[in-house]
Amino acid sequence: MNPAYKIFNINELSDEDYHYCLGLMEEGRRAQVERFRSEGGRRRSAAGELLARNMLAEFCGVPADCISFGRTDRGKPFAVGLAAEFNISHSGDFVICAVDDSPIGVDIEKIRPMKDILIRRVCSEKELAFVTENGICPDESNRRFFRVWTGKEAFFKCRGTGINADMRGICIFDEEFAKGLTFFVKDGYAVSVFSGK
Repeated sequence: MNPAYKIFNINELSDEDYHYCLGLMEEGRRAQVERFRSEGGRRRSAAGELLARNMLAEFCGVPADCISFGRTDRGKPFAVGLAAEFNISHSGDFVICAVDDSPIGVDIEKIRPMKDILIRRVCSEKELAFVTENGICPDESNRRFFRVWTGKEAFFKCRGTGINADMRGICIFDEEFAKGLTFFVKDGYAVSVFSGK
């Protein structure tokens, strides 16, 4: 089965759905969400969980309100007792969730200018040449950087390891890496989905 993913704009989350989602959360998780200082942070978190619940329910044929979540020793969330994997990411107004029957990772980031020191810390030599190619405009350079950044984030999230300190040690253009990676741009956001199949 191919991974399924959906992107949701948090501005479309109704107050009713927000409170419904809070009611489904375990007490510790709900308290964590309610501690976020910004309303945007609270709504992003609730929208991500509601999206995950609905997608997992559809994928596995179970009611959304019967799904429980846990975390691995490394902090990767999972759906307890379901034969499905999922991953969530959010940035600005958008949340993305992907579901599959094998490990999956997603990342979404608003495309924006980044400092050269970060670009050099993230990119392998091949990726750096791609991002800083002579003759490309700054907007294209930024888009290319976030193609690299989100690709690596999705890869590490798929593996359940979080961001690895040696991001330069892998390259999104390596054949084994590239075959699991889907990248696109939506409304000024870079999106990567990495399937561990």
